[in-house]
Amino acid sequence: MANPLKYLPWSVLLQSAAVTIAIATIADYGLLWVVSKWAESQPVLARQVVSSTIFFALLAAAYGIGALALLITERFFREIVLTAETLWALIGCVVLIYWVRTLLISQVPGLLMQVDIYNIVLITLGVFFTGKRYWR
Repeated sequence: MANPLKYLPWSVLLQSAAVTIAIATIADYGLLWVVSKWAESQPVLARQVVSSTIFFALLAAAYGIGALALLITERFFREIVLTAETLWALIGCVVLIYWVRTLLISQVPGLLMQVDIYNIVLITLGVFFTGKRYWR
């Protein structure tokens, strides 16, 4: 039996994942800049708001990366036939590029983008809940 992984569009999926992580990184550093400028002008209020919402923002960011990956793949990489197998491959590519990004930009920490098992699970949920019509 032939290896089914051999026939997946890996190069296009990696391109889609790279675009997704690039957009998420730009948004992460933009949000970090906005929060830091706001914290300078309103230190007490900013500390209370950021400390109470950072947990939910972390969850939403990881879920959003998965949903964004599928959206970018749907809209800009139309040559990919989206099935359950390609969704799993997309998740693998996003996690790989996500991990490479943290290795390359480890000196400048972002606000929301960290690689851990919770974020990987939320990326998976973001891809599969957004792409429900492709795996059913």
